[in-house]
This record gives sequence, C-alpha cells and structure tokens, in this order.
Amino acid sequence: MSLIDNRFGSVRRPAHEVRIGSASIGGRHPVLVQSMTTTLTRDVKATVEQTLRLAEAGCELVRITTPTQADAACLEQIVSQVRSAGCSVPLCADIHFQPAAAFEAVKWVEKVRVNPGNFVDAKTAYGFQKEFDDSTYDRGLQKISDKFRPLVRMARERGVALRIGTNHGSLSDRILARYGDTPEGMVVSALEYLSVCEDEGFDQVVFSMKASNPKIVVQCYRILVDRLDREGRKPYPIHLGVTEAGEGRDGRLKSAVGIGSLLLDGIGDTIRVSLTEDPVLEIPVAADLVRTCVRPFADEGPIRDFHGRVLSSSSEGPRETVDPHSFSRRHTMPVQLGSSTIGLANPVRVGASPEVAATSAERPVEWLDSPSPLESGRALLRPRSAAEAAEPASWLASGTAVELHLESGWPLQEIAAALPASNLYLLSCDLEKDGPWGARRLVANFDHVGLKAPLVLRWSLDGSSGDELRMAATLGGLLIDGYGDAVCLDGPEPGRLLDLSYDLLQAAGARRSKAEFISCPSCGRTLFDLVTTSARIRAVTGHLKDVSIAIMGCIVNGPGEMADADFGYVGGTPGSVNLYVRRDCVRRGVPEAEAPEALVALIREHGKWVDPA
Repeated sequence: MSLIDNRFGSVRRPAHEVRIGSASIGGRHPVLVQSMTTTLTRDVKATVEQTLRLAEAGCELVRITTPTQADAACLEQIVSQVRSAGCSVPLCADIHFQPAAAFEAVKWVEKVRVNPGNFVDAKTAYGFQKEFDDSTYDRGLQKISDKFRPLVRMARERGVALRIGTNHGSLSDRILARYGDTPEGMVVSALEYLSVCEDEGFDQVVFSMKASNPKIVVQCYRILVDRLDREGRKPYPIHLGVTEAGEGRDGRLKSAVGIGSLLLDGIGDTIRVSLTEDPVLEIPVAADLVRTCVRPFADEGPIRDFHGRVLSSSSEGPRETVDPHSFSRRHTMPVQLGSSTIGLANPVRVGASPEVAATSAERPVEWLDSPSPLESGRALLRPRSAAEAAEPASWLASGTAVELHLESGWPLQEIAAALPASNLYLLSCDLEKDGPWGARRLVANFDHVGLKAPLVLRWSLDGSSGDELRMAATLGGLLIDGYGDAVCLDGPEPGRLLDLSYDLLQAAGARRSKAEFISCPSCGRTLFDLVTTSARIRAVTGHLKDVSIAIMGCIVNGPGEMADADFGYVGGTPGSVNLYVRRDCVRRGVPEAEAPEALVALIREHGKWVDPA
C-alpha cells in the first residue's frame, strides 16, 4: 500500500530488518527509542556513566559523537566499560567531516552514522552559489564511491549497521548547487550513498532526514519512502527526528508534530527526540510518542482509529486532493464569525470557551466557542444521525454560521451532496477518536461536491500521559498538510489551553505569535553549555514577537539549520561565539561572556528589537 493510499486509515509501513548488536530496527520489531550522549567523548568515565543512565531510563540505542579519530579510539574503552557494567545497549558512533574517525569507530561499535553532506564532499572552495556541470558533479559521485565504499566493506565484514543521516543544515555545495536547500536535495544526497551500499550487497542501512522545521522533516521522509517504493528498493528502516527542536513545551510540541505525525502516517522504525535538556529527559517523551502514535501492521486486523473503531477502506469514496509531498494551505470559503473571518487566506484562528477565554490576558481569543444557541453568533451542531445532518433547512434559515460536527463512519459523501452551497458551514469531527484520517476523509467528501468549508481542529485533552503529544501529532500533522482553519482545545487547566493552541500553531509552522528559538540538544562537539546559554538568551530576547533565533553548539549543522532563523548564535572556538544574520556570519570570536549582549546589539542594528513592556 503506497503512502497516498494509506491516508484515510494508516497502517505501519513494513520495513527491512536491520540488526544492531542485541537490538533490531525494522522488521516486525517495536519502534526503538534512542538518544545521544552530551559528554566529551574523550571523557570516557563521563560518557560511560551517561550511557548507563540513558539505558536505565529506557533508551534502547545510545549514539556517541565522534568528531575525530582520537575520539573514535576512545570508543574501545567506552564499549568495554559499558559491557563490563552488564549493559548490552547498542552503541552508535556519530561521524561528521572525518572519514578516518568512521574507519576507527567501525572497529568498536554496532552502528556508525555518516552524514552525506560532509562525509566526503562537504563545503568546498566552489562556494554556495557555484554551478556544477555534469562532469564536475559526476566526479563528486566517484569521490563518494572511492571513499565510502571501503567503510561499507568494513561494516559488512564486522556486522556493523550504517545510518545514512542527511541533515537539512549540512548539505554539500554540490547538492545545493543542483537542488538547492530542498527536501529533494536531501533525499538525493542520501540515495547517492545508498547506491554504494547496494552495489556492495550491503543492506544493513537505516535512513534519517532531519531538519529543525517539522514541515521539512515530514516532507523529506514522505518523499524518501515514496521514492524507495517507486524505485523498487528495499523498504529500509526509518529513523525519525526533529533536530534542534529546543526545550520545554516548545521542544516537545515541535518533536510531536514532526515525529508523531509521521508515526501516524505509518512511517518510522526508530525515533530520537532532540531536546536542549538532559538527554535522559528525552526518553519518556519518545516513549509516549511511540505508545500513542505508532500504527499496527496491515495483517494485524482491520485498520482502526484511536478508540479501536474500524475505519473504512481508503478505496471507498473520493480521493484526497492534498499532495502529501508538498505543503500548500487548503483553499476554503470564508466564513464570518463575529469580527473574525475563518478560512480563505486568513491566519489559522484560535477559539476558546468562555472559561478558557477568561483566563488569558496575553493572547487573543479570536472567536468565542459557544456550543449552544444560534443567537450567540455561531452554533456547534452535533447531528444525532446521518439523516439529521443532511437536513439543514432549520438552521440554514437563520443565516447564522454553524459548525457541523460529523462522524467519519457516516455516509459523508451523501451528506455533503444533500447540503446546498453556502458559506455558512464549518466542519469538524472527533479527532480524539477519528485521528487525522477522519479529518482527511471528511474534507475529501465535502471538497468532492464543491463545498470548500473551513475545518475546525478540536481536541479535548484528558490529562493522561502522552495525550498532549498525540494531540500535537494529530493536529500538527493536519496543519502541515494545509488542513485546518481554526484550532479549539478543551480540557483541564484552562489557563494554559490558549497558550498551548498558539504554541501548537507555531510548532507546526502555521502561525507565529512569539519569538522562535531553534536550539540543538548538545553533544560532545558543543563548545558551550547549551542549557544555561539557551536560558540566558531566552531571558533577554524571549519577549520579542517576530524574531527567530538559532542557538547552536557547533558549526556542523549550525549555519544550515539557521536558514529559517533571523539571527544565529553559534559556537566558534572554545570560549568564543560567532554571530549570524541568517546564513551570513557577521561577527566572529565574540567572547562567550559578552555574546548575549552582542546578540541584542545585532538585533537592534537590524531593526528587530523591541524593549520589554
């Protein structure tokens, strides 16, 4: 079943099995949770201790940064001491820029990650804008074959798995020149390395396609999976992650949108949640995403929604009109609700009940959510049956906009066909039960008869573990696809629901309402303390509304992942920081103690600063 055919009720994508020491990724194995150490790799004692803490917390694979051959040599002691402690958790070496480090690491660990953007043909003297003619491009491919092939052979001989891990922030100049900084370029970069593996008969390969922007993450993985399928290649397992997700609720929401929505698509065999926090804190977040979002395999019974209700076959009824491989906002009719217009090109609106609205003084309630009388200016209609839903005479006569809350199991095409054309409709369904599949099916049936009604994304939080993450995965995934014209959350703690609604929209890239922070989770390459530094920068810039700031520990992904950021704060050398305006480094070697103030001055210089209220 292709991804397109899987959209009205997904099942888990069957993947080729890859063995990694005592664990397996793909096959029929559960989705594996992993994380990464933040210690200096040469500090063997600290790295071993953190590895053991991660394993004790439930981490099923630990990745260790290996920036140099000397760091890679330390893996022998690290592996020995971890195993001596009775811990069998598989270890993965993370390689950037240094092929020699990979050849050393493959001697000791069960998995090696290489980055196609910088393993061989990284940034060169050609420069970012250089055009590569066919012969120059082909020489780059030959260089990959010459330098990567020996590593593939060593991995095959030693039973070591390889992860081909493409990062949006570190594509090579050769790929950038031909494809730009695009999802297509990321996929092409990874498949160039896969071709060498397949030429050597090596299939112990895992893919990742990471970015700090969940929209790009989702698009890349979908394109990759579709291309592997279309080209008749093995369904290699997929490692999901949103890199530089940040910290706190923002980091969790962004991870849920990017990772959880793909799990709901049926894609993903291992995940890592990247938070600017102690890596042990990543594990329960990842475990909740796996528990609440992973889909069953096709042969495990009928396709079911979140509450176990059987979903209809995707072959029934009209097809989805949204292209899952690219983002565009779904076109809808405008519906007027008081002073707010929902749909068309208007921002995704945030609604709230009077109880929730009364708790907030900071962010606006754009329409008051009152589910009862028509005279209130809108009404949420929950028809008791499909027949009642198809009889609009009584409520259309009032001329008041209404929200039809429909069951996805009803004959939606018949209901839509029975309704007259009108710009008084809003649509919603029980996303807590129906999932994103119910919303897609509902919209497809109404779009099919020309009723381009706006969609309201509703969720009633129940306070259970993982419920907020599943909400973000469901609603965020729909928003990424261009579905959703209004968001309305209900549940306990009404004082936080309005902020949560706006934060969700920002995580999904649908609407910005506060400063955006892109911060990496730290690792052994990091040149300053990410947690304390991030807190310092947030303390002086967090009040800004229309600014995005990237806080990056090193240059591996820093400049590239800052493509969407207005300003960048990047570790340059120990004790100093480089400051960026978008991709351009404008100040180098700023002493770390002075760097936050220098960043504020830079923001002022570019007219983006606003004094705190």
